[in-house]
Amino acid sequence: MNNAILYVYYKLQPGDHTALKDGIARLQQEIEKFDTLLQFQVLQRPEIGSDGNETWMEVYHHPAGITPAMIQQINQIALSCGLPEQRKNEFFIPLR
Repeated sequence: MNNAILYVYYKLQPGDHTALKDGIARLQQEIEKFDTLLQFQVLQRPEIGSDGNETWMEVYHHPAGITPAMIQQINQIALSCGLPEQRKNEFFIPLR
């Protein structure tokens, strides 16, 4: 999927913030080993949701595009780093 940007979001309890932040640091290291051209950023909503949870979003962009194989590898790496299994993947492309 050339030019596609992958957004992966999930919810977590505020008490899990510190532990998962460590997992994000490991994820960054593993993503760099996987593909040095894969750009990666993690964001969070500034407020706690009405359900009492935080929402985090990982954003991935690659100059050659994001492929289904890359998505599978990203998700496997994230799970091995202790990040939540309930991850929702969405794609966006530049406005046409």
